[in-house]
Amino acid sequence: MKYELDTIPVWDALRAETECALCLLERRSRNNALRYFLGPAVMAPEVRVQTNQRGFAPHNLRLLAKDQNKLGLALLAHTRLKTLRAHLAARSAKLENLASKVSTKTGPGAAWASKPVVATQAREFANYLRQQEKDCLIDEKVGNDLERYCYTVLQLWKEDPDFRRTWEAGKGLCLHHMPSVLEMAAAVLDARRLGEFLVGFLALQNTNLARVENDLLGFTQTFDSTHSREITGNTVAALNRALQKTSGEFQEYQEESKARRGPLLGAH
Repeated sequence: MKYELDTIPVWDALRAETECALCLLERRSRNNALRYFLGPAVMAPEVRVQTNQRGFAPHNLRLLAKDQNKLGLALLAHTRLKTLRAHLAARSAKLENLASKVSTKTGPGAAWASKPVVATQAREFANYLRQQEKDCLIDEKVGNDLERYCYTVLQLWKEDPDFRRTWEAGKGLCLHHMPSVLEMAAAVLDARRLGEFLVGFLALQNTNLARVENDLLGFTQTFDSTHSREITGNTVAALNRALQKTSGEFQEYQEESKARRGPLLGAH
């Protein structure tokens, strides 16, 4: 697959000095996708065909619902629901027909003997419904953007000494985005550069994970009045940083943090 460089947003994210530059880039990508689907694209026939057939994952729908364009979301939701009901009708009728037959079986063990067929159909129906939540247009766009950003990171690391120095002096990535960079490195770097990148990247990750762990320990000790050891490390927003470092940025959590501005949920 051929990737294109996207250097400016990658540089901007790295210079922000957060716990994970890719978290910032993912947020940027997701916000762009949210604006796109609730902007003029709402009335574009080709977009409506896509949203009718595929729709959005629940976490993205919650974000779309926060937008002021309630009419746009209602139009998308209505035609998506109409299309989904048509797709569900045949599956629902088949399962209902089988279930009705089993429910009227008589005789010792008759219903149990018929259960495997109905159970299989019920599982297939459940799998189909789960797939509707996973097949998300916004997540697809975000995933494509992140692949491009990972490629850009590795190309800049390989070709730009300033970027490499900034990268190696940074805070690394969260564990949620770490696999994406590892996979891209394995795909696009030659053997020598792959080895060099991995040695530096793994050391960078270990150093910063230790820092975040120490800060989090310090934060927990601020609640212990009997603790005699001097508390070290930057404990301000330590919980936020630890959650992001292990699992990536929770957009809803970050919004709550900004709203409350308390000592537990302070800003980065």
